[in-house]
Amino acid sequence: MKSKLIIKALFVILFYCSAFLNAQNSNYFELTLRDSSAVIGQILTEDESFIQIKLINNEEIRLNKSDVLSRKLKSAPEINTLIDSTKNISTNFIEKLDTTETIKIELKDGSTLIGKIDFEDEKIISFNLLSNSKITVEKKSILSREVVTKKIQKGEYWIEDPNKTRLFFAPTGRGLKAGEAYFAIYEVFFPMVSFGVLNYATISVGMSLFPGSTDQLLYFAPKITPFQNEKFAVSIGDFFVKIPESDGNLNIAYSVATFSTQKAAITLGVGYETNSENPIFLLGGEVRISRSSKLITENWFIANTELNFLSFGFRFFGQSLAADFSFVMPLFDDNDSTVFPWIGFAYNF
Repeated sequence: MKSKLIIKALFVILFYCSAFLNAQNSNYFELTLRDSSAVIGQILTEDESFIQIKLINNEEIRLNKSDVLSRKLKSAPEINTLIDSTKNISTNFIEKLDTTETIKIELKDGSTLIGKIDFEDEKIISFNLLSNSKITVEKKSILSREVVTKKIQKGEYWIEDPNKTRLFFAPTGRGLKAGEAYFAIYEVFFPMVSFGVLNYATISVGMSLFPGSTDQLLYFAPKITPFQNEKFAVSIGDFFVKIPESDGNLNIAYSVATFSTQKAAITLGVGYETNSENPIFLLGGEVRISRSSKLITENWFIANTELNFLSFGFRFFGQSLAADFSFVMPLFDDNDSTVFPWIGFAYNF
């Protein structure tokens, strides 16, 4: 009789412990706002108009429900791991910034706040988000902050294109910085890995993946970027393709430059294939049409021939992933032409 009571008691204890742990693992959310801010914390109260959030640092913020685009469940272990990974980072380097500027603040708990500083002293910052919500955070909870005034368009923070070093396939004048890297795949069968070295060199390597074939293309593409800023970037590079069972390989040496504004960019380039005397000219363009998309055109003109390539399409992107879809039209000397789709994906690490 006693053993049955003990078993029942243990069952009840385990049940409530499980329920408690589940509750602890399910009451953290990451809320993305219309202004691109991302707030991580516990939902204290919620009604038809407002959501009251308690951040990891115990600060509270009241959000207009209409400003919340999405919410993502975050478990307590995820939050603890995030805090543990940043708790030893010093914030003494953070300097006061002009309160007239729009600031992006990253907190140690993973939250991202975008807005203007209302008040600041040695311990706290009172912050007005672009969505008009207000929050006060302790300086010790701040991981980093930067001025992003030029990236604000129509009251929104426009994230940077994560695949800005390329058009659909051709390189732009921009290069990767040291420690940056991405994996890309083009037309399903052509993957590539690129990584930045010493802030001025980009190395790209890849191999084709034709199903059922033992002979694959190998390609290698180094690029040097001696100068780049927000408005101008110039690079020189080489694109080499090893063609199996062939005495001849493809090798194009090139130089390329990109001129940029906040919403648009033009890329001009010239290259030479080592087995040909005909230069190849590149004309590319980019136009931002929203916070997460742009129009792109990439066009190749081979001198002294009637073979040219024209393309036009879209890029959709988030913080790390970019997806391209376009139509490519080769033009031949007999004025005959066809159109085929181009699909590419790039994920930045």
